[in-house]
Amino acid sequence: MINKIFRSAGFIILSAMVLLLFGFTFYHAWSLHSLGKFFLPMAFFGLFYEIILEGIRCKNATPKPYIFATDVKIFIAILLGAIITYTLKVNVGLGAVISAGLVALIASLIIPKYGVAVYCGSFVGMTSSRLLVDHSELSIAAAIAGIVFLLADRAFNGFGGKLGTVALTGTLITGLGLKKELLITLVPGWDFIGMIIIFSVLATVTTYWLNVRLKHGGVVASGIVGLTGGLILSAIYPGETGKTLAVMVMCASFAGMSSAERFSNMFQMLLIGLLTGMIFIYSMPLAGGAGGKLGTIAFGSVLVVRGYMDLVRRFYKSGH
Repeated sequence: MINKIFRSAGFIILSAMVLLLFGFTFYHAWSLHSLGKFFLPMAFFGLFYEIILEGIRCKNATPKPYIFATDVKIFIAILLGAIITYTLKVNVGLGAVISAGLVALIASLIIPKYGVAVYCGSFVGMTSSRLLVDHSELSIAAAIAGIVFLLADRAFNGFGGKLGTVALTGTLITGLGLKKELLITLVPGWDFIGMIIIFSVLATVTTYWLNVRLKHGGVVASGIVGLTGGLILSAIYPGETGKTLAVMVMCASFAGMSSAERFSNMFQMLLIGLLTGMIFIYSMPLAGGAGGKLGTIAFGSVLVVRGYMDLVRRFYKSGH
């Protein structure tokens, strides 16, 4: 009974977070462009449909027992991932994308069993120092994320971006609880939007290829793509252009962490990459500086595509 309550809580929290971000994003897109008025409500339908299906799966899933010693280690791994990433970003000056990519790869080599938890924590550590100003505030956010991670252990597995949504829960609750103001970034012009979409697709497909086809796993694949994008794009495109593209690549790499059980081919990942890029653009003015926002963008995008895949499959079966 307790396991069922915990599992339901994790599912509800993740669903609420992605619906919250995408709801505001779709409203913002609706007010900006005619494309948003047509396309994004359709995307929201796919998102909501897949969340309902996942709720049914979670309800019917076999409960997984909570092992105290293991859960404590996972919780500590999330805290360490957040603190190390934040330190590299703020105190060493490596930047959020490079710091998170390094932490992902190092954790996968040193403690592969807890690499996923460390990577989840690193998303908390990507939070802007203007939102969470020191390690104590960051630790609060990481602790909340750790609790949500354990609660959502059986929900949305195999969907890229889940870890980021867990992290966003911690950073938003902490930031808003401390009455901090979120950062605002303006939507770029059409000349830059094309570049963002292209790099989003490339990063999504490349990460999935490394993850599924070459069997490196989601953490290593995302870490490689994110770190490479952070180093190369910042060098090729100076200033805010390179920084934004690097962030886009990291965001899209989370979508590519999806499992083969959820997505079986590159065409599906291409669609996800397109959608991830569009949501990234329209959500720029929202939840700026909150660690985990990028993962939540990816998470919602993969749910949208999977939702329409399941919808098509349902109609196909009913027709036969």
